[in-house]
Amino acid sequence: MSPRYSRRDVLRLAGLAALAAGAAACGPGAGPAPPPSRSPSGYLTDAQQAAELVAAGARAAAAAGSFGIAGAIIDNSTGSVVHQLPNRVFRRLRATVAVSPGEIFTWDPTAHGERQLVYWYFANRHRLGLPAARDLTVVTSLDPCVMCTGALATAGFNAAVVAMDTFSGINFRGDGRFADLPEPVRTRVRDSFGYYAITGGRPYQGGDAVAFADTAITQAAYDDCESVYQSSAKAVRSARQATNTPPDRLRDPGTWKTAAPIRAAFRRSYPEAFTHRLDDFRRPDRTLRRMLERLVTDTAGADNAVAFVDPFGNVVTAAAGPHPANPAATGFMTAAQAYGRTRFALTDDKDTTGPARRSLTSPMFGTFVWLTAPDPRRTTTIEDLGGFGSTMQAAIPQRRPSAFQFYDKPHRGSVAELRQVAQALPPLYSQLVRIDPQQV
Repeated sequence: MSPRYSRRDVLRLAGLAALAAGAAACGPGAGPAPPPSRSPSGYLTDAQQAAELVAAGARAAAAAGSFGIAGAIIDNSTGSVVHQLPNRVFRRLRATVAVSPGEIFTWDPTAHGERQLVYWYFANRHRLGLPAARDLTVVTSLDPCVMCTGALATAGFNAAVVAMDTFSGINFRGDGRFADLPEPVRTRVRDSFGYYAITGGRPYQGGDAVAFADTAITQAAYDDCESVYQSSAKAVRSARQATNTPPDRLRDPGTWKTAAPIRAAFRRSYPEAFTHRLDDFRRPDRTLRRMLERLVTDTAGADNAVAFVDPFGNVVTAAAGPHPANPAATGFMTAAQAYGRTRFALTDDKDTTGPARRSLTSPMFGTFVWLTAPDPRRTTTIEDLGGFGSTMQAAIPQRRPSAFQFYDKPHRGSVAELRQVAQALPPLYSQLVRIDPQQV
């Protein structure tokens, strides 16, 4: 859809863009926003400019040590860049704590560009007077993963894609049918996602409400986005191995006296952190169930809660959701973010980096426990399944019992349906992580 301009639109959205840039500069870990490639009017006018914009963001993400992927929110009616964000799953540690120059460390396993843009939108839509999500398009340099697809669909955004991803992208089969997604999620994604045509190559594929759907990108723009991602992914995966310390080489943060600051840090986000310990970290008990029930009762608008149990059996963090102001902020997403960001902050502090490195490890060695299994046909379930896969990052060392457990069956649908949805996801989730929801 080509943009339509008016003087009023230009003045209004110029102000929004300025506010958005200020918000980006003040955000956690945010650096200078990559300069957008725009027309002389100051607004994007076609898919090629949109692709160049997110490619620049992807290069910035890679330079910062994370995956080379980025996204931007575009106003469909004017072509205004409302906000843009790079992937920030990994960040560089301070030189005073890094064990090697430029060491990268997981900051937030859910901090993909698209997911962050969804959260930013819900945090700012009223203050900035933003258009409805259905009137905006999130342009992304790489096919959205399962988590980001769920978040985008929950919010109601259109999504425009430059490069493909056959390993973790939602359109991994490349046909734009999304036949593996359950209804009504399938129809929503099929109608709101679009894959830009390449001049002399692939035709446009997707819904007609996507910004710049009637224009094309060059093969060079596609190759740029793909190569930035591929080269950065190799570097990140290599460096990531150093942060996945096996539990048998760690101290128990629940009993180690030196880890007192660690316990205090987690209690700032979840007051009951480290107050309960399971005999077996893969065998949730009734006490944990009651903790999750209290969270749901005490959290306005929540209908579910999720806890993270470390390999020593400590209930490290838990959260309920969704949040009333952000329907994409599920209990799982909040718990995963809390663990990742708190662990990073502790590792990035010279006073706590030693104890953190010697007692905290990747969530792939622990267990996430839902009070109620996610409903298999909800967009937030797609988000949770994808977020779980992104948080695990690799094959789970111990598969039985599962690292994905729940107490109660879904409110709607069945456990069998939930498993079918998980087994039909792109290879990252179904073949590498092998998501396997199991009842406690």
